[in-house]
Amino acid sequence: MTEFVIVAPVMFLLVFGAMQFGLIYHAKTTLNYATFEAARSAAVNHAVKAAAESGLARGLAPLYTHEDSVSAVQAGRRQVRDDIAAGYAEIERLSPPASAFDDYGQGSAGDRNIPNDNLMYRDPAPGKNSGLSIQDANLLKLRVTYCYPLYVPFANKVIVTLMSFAPSSSCEECVGPPAPGSLAKKCLDDDRLPIVSQAIVRMQSEASEAW
Repeated sequence: MTEFVIVAPVMFLLVFGAMQFGLIYHAKTTLNYATFEAARSAAVNHAVKAAAESGLARGLAPLYTHEDSVSAVQAGRRQVRDDIAAGYAEIERLSPPASAFDDYGQGSAGDRNIPNDNLMYRDPAPGKNSGLSIQDANLLKLRVTYCYPLYVPFANKVIVTLMSFAPSSSCEECVGPPAPGSLAKKCLDDDRLPIVSQAIVRMQSEASEAW
């Protein structure tokens, strides 16, 4: 009994930790694919956020789809959209930056588009504001942060603790704390782990300044 009391916590931590990290690895792989889906969807729809969110919902739906049916897939997509609406997902458009629209944008301010046609014949000189050529300004780069729910008991609390506190003599493995008001803080407060992925694709339509 004494030996069991000593060994059991360590054994449970190892087993539950392996299960939880397996789920996290699966979630990260799925998010990588979903981020690419979001970028592809936005690339053919003027790089607008709504299109990226639709692509993200399609890509992340397998995380919440547990049977092979249309209704299950639709429910998975709704779950992702609910998470987006609740602030558990963030999609950032890193490129083209705002300065690229100052260099190449056509139209009125706030509603400008970067041309996407005949790029191979356009001047490749970098713009004075962005430092990017018009060809580089037609590369869409997205960064997605998603708060993945931690399901496995005990292991989830250990992970949240390690992510929430600054390193100290009593917790050398701690890596926090996240900035107040940040998405990472919101994730950890709700027993979710912030995972991040990026994707780069070439625009297939004119990038819109509106996001």
